[in-house]
Amino acid sequence: MVIRFRNYGTRLSDFEEEILVSCPQCYAYGGLRLRTAKILTVNSDKRITCQHCSYTKQHSKNGKRKATLPLWQNNSKAKSNSDYEILDHFFGLPLWLQTSCCGQVLWAYNKAHLKFLESYVQSRLRERLPDDTLGWHNGSLASRLPRWIKLTQHREKILQKIQQLKHSLE
Repeated sequence: MVIRFRNYGTRLSDFEEEILVSCPQCYAYGGLRLRTAKILTVNSDKRITCQHCSYTKQHSKNGKRKATLPLWQNNSKAKSNSDYEILDHFFGLPLWLQTSCCGQVLWAYNKAHLKFLESYVQSRLRERLPDDTLGWHNGSLASRLPRWIKLTQHREKILQKIQQLKHSLE
């Protein structure tokens, strides 16, 4: 049976409604969630609240995003491959769902983002479909994934790491 992935133009911003980050105060397991408006705009309110220690921080409507590196680029502050730190672009906090994989950092914002990556990686047939309004374009998350994620030789290792990240949410 051929596992098929159809790219309907899903963007990384489609997963920004909830971003799991590590609490700067108690370092709790997935304790912090970045909540944003249903329709994201530049002026949307962003707020984080830790369910364990009650740490709270508000991102002002007029506040600028933290400077970030291009999508999927490893912004490691590491001295070795075991240390990695991909930061969210609103508060600059480390993402909860990140792990070292194939000499790079595999990361996701939330469970839905992990599911997207899993379905992409495990598929043997990957199809791109034109957007209803934009037609063919290169802005979808699937078209922006790095080459190391797309390679068949890394498929099993990446799927193992995705399962590990899923278990860290339980």
